[in-house]
Amino acid sequence: MAKNPMQRKARNSFILGMFVTLVITGVIIAFLIFRLININNVHKEKQQESKDAYVLTTDIKSGDNIKLENVKKVEVTTEIVPNNSITLMQIEEDTIAKIDLKQGTILSSDMITKSEEKTTNDTRIQEYNMILLPSQINTNEYVDIRLRLPSGLDYIVVSKKKIELPQVLGIDSENTILLKLNESEIQTMSNAIVENYIMEGSILYVSKYIEPGLQNSSIPTYVPSITVQEAIRQNSNITVEARNALITRFNESVNTRNNINSSLGVYNNKAQDNIEKSIEDEVNKAMQERKKYLDALK
Repeated sequence: MAKNPMQRKARNSFILGMFVTLVITGVIIAFLIFRLININNVHKEKQQESKDAYVLTTDIKSGDNIKLENVKKVEVTTEIVPNNSITLMQIEEDTIAKIDLKQGTILSSDMITKSEEKTTNDTRIQEYNMILLPSQINTNEYVDIRLRLPSGLDYIVVSKKKIELPQVLGIDSENTILLKLNESEIQTMSNAIVENYIMEGSILYVSKYIEPGLQNSSIPTYVPSITVQEAIRQNSNITVEARNALITRFNESVNTRNNINSSLGVYNNKAQDNIEKSIEDEVNKAMQERKKYLDALK
């Protein structure tokens, strides 16, 4: 049965509309498929470009040890990982931060270094309460111990030591510090303490490092007495290499020792009394600290 032109035109328009709709839908579907494939490829590329890195789980100050429990492994894109990012094998017992580092920092080799403090067979923890402490100092800071003579001459006795302030009931001691020293340093410190006691007006004091992770240790300039030098030479607890280095330094610093001897000579008549009085003060301080500690345990 023949259809009128209007019906035929309407049918053709409908078919054309359906065809156009199908074409547009097909284009959209093809675009979405292409887009999805592209996204998947980019994701795969990023996965291929990612690598493991180690980030800090806590803030670390300059000079403080970085321990394994302070880091965690993360997977990040190579775009944000430094070329010199570290591996877990680079974090050792003596690894310290060169600068202050914040939690979440990706560690790189230029942020860390090795501590200059080495634990040897003759390393001991020494307690001192006769050293003048600065008004602001905290445990784990690095310091030099220096001796200033009445003449104004100033010598480094031991260099770059990490200090610990003993605590009682969570409160830092006001006048006592703990230092890790080797045998030759213990002998040298003992000599400096006695000479500080003899010379009225001399001061044995602490000088703090600003960026211990970046700053090298100072070279000690204090030279102990001839008697102590000989004791160091004969001390079998000090390695031959260390003894030889000390003897060389002592021999090259005769003028330093002469200057100290000149200052000591002024106090010949009072030396014994000054030593006895100062040692009495030292013992009393130690006894008071011990009593505080024992009282806190009750």
